[in-house]
Amino acid sequence: MAAAVPALALLAGCVGPETAIPECEAGPRLIILAQAVPSATMVPCIGEMPVGWSFASLDVEDGVARFWLDSDRAGLRALEVTLTARCVTSGTTAVDSDEEGAQRRQRLDSLAPRFVGTTFDLFTGGCVRYRYELTSGAHIGLHEELHDAVSLFPRRDLAADIRNDLDDDLDA
Repeated sequence: MAAAVPALALLAGCVGPETAIPECEAGPRLIILAQAVPSATMVPCIGEMPVGWSFASLDVEDGVARFWLDSDRAGLRALEVTLTARCVTSGTTAVDSDEEGAQRRQRLDSLAPRFVGTTFDLFTGGCVRYRYELTSGAHIGLHEELHDAVSLFPRRDLAADIRNDLDDDLDA
């Protein structure tokens, strides 16, 4: 299946940003992310885009998948979401997670003049890193919005949807 990732990644680069959004439903974009990191039991996806946020781009390689979100208040690529098999989380603090089956850790690098940091969702076989740089002052609301926008989609649900809808196997 690793051979399919580069071909599907090329496909992702050939479509407009509005069609490349990895929405939280079984579909080509979510499949591409899942195939990039076969060990990951969860895949990051866009649940509901908050007002003022937009999808910027998607980049998929063997072993890593990432996408960026722009904000009308925090700027271009204000959020980078990266899926890998593992993350280095030294210097982080455990925080409450709203994602079932994931541990969340956070590291703040700067509070002013910009709110800069990284949040990690750790789960079996994978890690999602959220790297953000937000406008100070409005950062609390923006930080909540970005975590509301991005969710984790269980790989088993994606695999079941593909099996039922496409009569295919995600990991074949």
